[in-house]
Amino acid sequence: MFLIRLASFRNWLLPGVMLLLVMAVPVAQKLSFDQTIESFFPPDHPDILLLKQTRRDFGGDEFVIVAWKQPKLLQQNQNNEFIELTPAAADRIKNLSSQLSQLPGVDSKRTRDLQLLLEKSPRSRNTRQALLKLFNGVLIGPDQQTTAIVLQLLPSSQSTITRDQAIQAIRKTVQQFDPNAAVAGEPVQIQEMFDLVERDGNLLYIASLAVLSVMLMLIFKGLRWVMASLLIVVGSVTCTRALLVLAGTQLSMVSSMLNSLVTIIAIGTTTHIIVHYRELRTTEGLSAEAAMLQTLQSLWYPVFWTVVTIAVGFAALLVSDIVPVRSFAIMMTLGTLLVPLLILLVMPAAFASGRSVPVPGRVALEEQLDRLLDRMAHAIDRHPAITSVSCLLLVAVTAPGLMMMQVETDFSRNFRDSSPILQALRFVESELGPAGTWDVSFDVPKPLTSDFLDTTHKLTQRLKALNSEGMTLEVVSLTDALNVPPRIGSSTQRLGIIRRRQADLVESFYNPEQGRMRIVLRSIEQQPTADKLTQIRKVREVVADHFRSLNEPSANATSENTPGQLRATASGLFVVMARIIESLLADQMRSFLWASLGTVLCMTIAFRSLRIGLIALVPNVFPIAIVTGSLGLLNIPVNIGTAMIASVSMGFTCSVHYIAVFQKALPDHGISGALSKAQAEVGKAVILAHIALVAGFLVLTFSEFIPLVYFGALLSLSMVGGLISDLVMLPLLLRWTTPAPLPSQPSAK
Repeated sequence: MFLIRLASFRNWLLPGVMLLLVMAVPVAQKLSFDQTIESFFPPDHPDILLLKQTRRDFGGDEFVIVAWKQPKLLQQNQNNEFIELTPAAADRIKNLSSQLSQLPGVDSKRTRDLQLLLEKSPRSRNTRQALLKLFNGVLIGPDQQTTAIVLQLLPSSQSTITRDQAIQAIRKTVQQFDPNAAVAGEPVQIQEMFDLVERDGNLLYIASLAVLSVMLMLIFKGLRWVMASLLIVVGSVTCTRALLVLAGTQLSMVSSMLNSLVTIIAIGTTTHIIVHYRELRTTEGLSAEAAMLQTLQSLWYPVFWTVVTIAVGFAALLVSDIVPVRSFAIMMTLGTLLVPLLILLVMPAAFASGRSVPVPGRVALEEQLDRLLDRMAHAIDRHPAITSVSCLLLVAVTAPGLMMMQVETDFSRNFRDSSPILQALRFVESELGPAGTWDVSFDVPKPLTSDFLDTTHKLTQRLKALNSEGMTLEVVSLTDALNVPPRIGSSTQRLGIIRRRQADLVESFYNPEQGRMRIVLRSIEQQPTADKLTQIRKVREVVADHFRSLNEPSANATSENTPGQLRATASGLFVVMARIIESLLADQMRSFLWASLGTVLCMTIAFRSLRIGLIALVPNVFPIAIVTGSLGLLNIPVNIGTAMIASVSMGFTCSVHYIAVFQKALPDHGISGALSKAQAEVGKAVILAHIALVAGFLVLTFSEFIPLVYFGALLSLSMVGGLISDLVMLPLLLRWTTPAPLPSQPSAK
């Protein structure tokens, strides 16, 4: 009765939706994009606390490297030794360094360049040689023709401009200085990632809508059906974004997939509805209004439970430790639930408003598709054992890959080989040195003693010794500067001399007020995942062992804050980025288990049968197992895009529609007849929907951001796997587990 009353207001509801959309658009456009790495974790996460402490104690850890080839960088002295800058090189370095230091967002007091370093140091031969050796790979390359300026960005809270504006200003200044100069560093990579996600996410969303429009026009041959479907998609996305603005929520890199996923849900659902409506108009000869009412009455139940199941799957992401993933769960749950609401408001008018309502068209190959589905249903019915073994064999082949999945922490692999950021990174790491920055920070005693500085030098040497184990790790420590000739007096006395000459240099490594010191580490960004994780682990083991021995005399202390207990940590952007992917992978299993439980629960309630609930889980799990297992077998590491595939794919099957048609037909047609009917009615709709969606989301493979490429490709692959699940696995399970109809119930002959 409610649906009939609702349909009677269809000519008012459609203009109401249009008005609502017009009002929502300006609000939705205000949805901002949180472009900070810190937003990935709760404020009290250990690695974030360490990162914030480092920035508070030493003025930040966001370093930008500007590197270029400088012919005739050094000149010979009287002893034919290259330990002095040529006047031309010194002027170029000084001018560029001055320009960059004056840019908003750059900490002018902490700019490092070779000219300034040599200018403030003693002019003795031994000192110059030691300094050039100390900063080899940092400010000067091994070829002695590559040099760099290292900039430290101001913390976001102290900067008058955004991080993106600061980096763009640096790039513009460097481009004017030397078009071939490279601008690299983790802050640059992170900002580039956010920019690409935001830009490509919006552009490719529009492109995918265009492709979907063409596909829907080819399938249904009518602008009415295309416009109705797009109105539901755009309305759901826009209203979701507007509600997020009103709730004070921001988009993140993870939630940039919001538009794409809502589109999948909306297009998949509307295609089912339009195909069902078309069959009522063509095969049963119903009028437009009668077909509309019967479509609403027949499909509201499966549509409702399909959407609820998908929403529960997204809600399972709330168990994640990563804040943007939890926000994404709320956004997608909201967006998913808006889809059926927009369908109820839009489709009645599309189906029955107007003097002459056209019948949705048919694809030229639909007759062949009908025959294919019919043969498939009969093949499954006649050869269930062979079909089951084939499916199990496919699972058995790919399942081992689940245990072989690798985590991608090489941030540079998020970009195409031709991208400027990757070219800059390669230049820096091949001609200069590692571009990944992190640090070891630790407490120092008050007052600072020479003995402690000497033990810190031993720690520095132990960290450098890790290079003998096959890793590349550049270690920059204040104690190395203390050992630069002339070595006059104790370590603390030499520290005092350096502070008087280059106070800003010392402040980058030592904060006496906070009682903290750090050793800066530089690691290669472009290295295998396993090597990167091993490097982090070994550094932490060396640091823990070193400070364990220092703290042994005060082992009876009751707290880490007790005087004598020196705390030491190894963290930074390099570590946090690795932690993000690891957390996503760990969250995958937890959220997948909760989503699976939610699917079983929803299907059990919908069909009042635990058997059906368990059966419905298999078609959802099957494509995920095939896709993720294949990733492991093919040695494709899990990145930010692929790590979300398992969770977002839950519920994107037509299980509810298929089971609903099967159970309705079972009393009159028997098991075989009911399977044939479900295959014919649901199979055609799901194939047509998947063809349109796969075509639309393959557009994502044109992105410059590799995780978006993987997301589009693997999501399309998951949809293909979903077809196998729906049209092969689900019929098999229903055939094997459904009791034969009672004798009193006539079955089809």
